[in-house]
Formats: sequence, C-alpha cells, structure tokens
Amino acid sequence: MGESASTAGEQTADSSVGRTIQRRPLPVFVLLTVAVSWPAWGVLAVSDLEPGGALGGGLWLLGGLGPPIAAVVVLGLSEGSRGVRRLLGRLTKWRVQGRWYAVAVLLPGAVVGTAVLIDALRYDVSTPFPSFDLLPLFVASVVANMLIGGGLEEIGWRGFALPRLQAEYSALTASLLLGVVWIAWHAPLFVVPGAIQSELRPLPFLIQGLGLAVVFTWLYNSTRGSLLLVVVLHGTVNAWLTSVWFLRGSVSSTTLWVFAGLLSVIAGTLVFVYGSEHLSHHHRQVA
Repeated sequence: MGESASTAGEQTADSSVGRTIQRRPLPVFVLLTVAVSWPAWGVLAVSDLEPGGALGGGLWLLGGLGPPIAAVVVLGLSEGSRGVRRLLGRLTKWRVQGRWYAVAVLLPGAVVGTAVLIDALRYDVSTPFPSFDLLPLFVASVVANMLIGGGLEEIGWRGFALPRLQAEYSALTASLLLGVVWIAWHAPLFVVPGAIQSELRPLPFLIQGLGLAVVFTWLYNSTRGSLLLVVVLHGTVNAWLTSVWFLRGSVSSTTLWVFAGLLSVIAGTLVFVYGSEHLSHHHRQVA
C-alpha cells in the first residue's frame, strides 16, 4: 500500500503537467493564488454578503487561503506528496532560540505601539490604553490571526515562494519582489466593505509591506527556515493592528504612515547589520 502511494506520487511529479510546473513554479503559484483569492473577495466586494455570515465568512476565508492552497497544489502536481510533506513539515520547526519567539511576538507590538504614540503626541489623539484584562482576548486574537487571519498565508509566501526566489536572487531582492506580489494580492480588499484595507491608503500599505517582507525574510533565514515562526509573526502583526483598530475605532492614515516609516528604518537596519545577500548570519534558505 505504501509503495503504491509512493509510486503514484512519483508518477504525478513526472507527468507532463508536473514537468511544466517544475519549469515555472513561481508564475504558476502566483496565478493560482490570484485565481483562488480574487474571485472570492470580488463576490464580497459587489454583494451584500456580511463577512461575519456563513457564506460571507467562507468566501473571506477562502480568499485568505489562496497562497497555501496554491502552494500545496503546485507542489502536489510537480513534486508529489513528498514535496507537500516537506513544505508542511517546516510548520513543526519549533526548536529555535527563545529570542526569536520574543521577536515574533514583541517586535510588532513595539512598532505598532510606537506608531500609535507618535500619532497621539503629534495630533493630540486620545488613544485608550489597553488593560491587562484584555490579555486573554489578545492571545486569542493572535491565535485566530495565525490560523484564519493571515498567518497561514505564509505557507505560500515564505514557505513556498521565498526559498525559490532566494535560489535566484539575494535575500533582499527576493524579499522586495515577493513583497510587491504580496501587497498586490491584497488589492481587492481595498474595496471590500469591512476589510481593514478599505480604510487605508495603498501607498503606505505598500511601503509597510515591503518593510515587513524584509523582516519576514530575516526571521525565516535566521531560524533556518522555521515556517512556524513567520506564521506567529504574521499573526501577531495582524493582532496588534486589529487591536488598535478595536480600541480606536479605526487605524488612521497617519498611524499607518508612521508604522511604514518605522518598518522601513528597521528593514534598512537589518540590511546594514546582516547584509543584503542573506539577511541573516546563516545562509539564505533556498528550495
């Protein structure tokens, strides 16, 4: 039985479709990601479906799962089940130094908190200070954002796409290329009612996305390819931003501009300290 399954996987990888995908895995991945996500979000943009309803929530979730679905399909067709297992296995790579967990959880909070503080001091905006009573709610928000609010995107972005880009380009160039695609993928959400992007301007969103892309690559390469850590980082970034949205009723354009500026400074510092070739003291992770 095991031998039969293995043979089937190898036949899938050796098929004409598989060979075609092996030659151009990244374009196929991007096209499939868009083909899954954009129609789902497009329906939400032109309909009266509520994201909190069963159908609306399902479409919202389907759109967000475009990258991991595309990654699994591309790997399944090109490399068989072995390639899929290798990709998903990086989600269990949890044995890394504790400081990287601290980075994944606390760095987004420090950046978002600083942006909110600067915004409040500059424009005299009153921002409610979060209570420790809200800590369980915040932890739940982090977990939710890891599982259904953005974190699982990383199976596609950093798990599948980044190592393949880093096989051809430096870590910095790969980060910026992926960052542009990543942010462009969010485009339909700017017209979806209820999406946080619908309240934001595209330019600062792009700038903060490019800064974050560098930070994600730094963490991924520094942990020798721990997909779990970048999932945690993505979930925490979203949780911090949605917490500000919840406390203030919105995320102001100024806050996002400051957030983008701070991330740009952090990204530049990482390039200066670690170098653009690997963005890490370890060799960049390649497929």
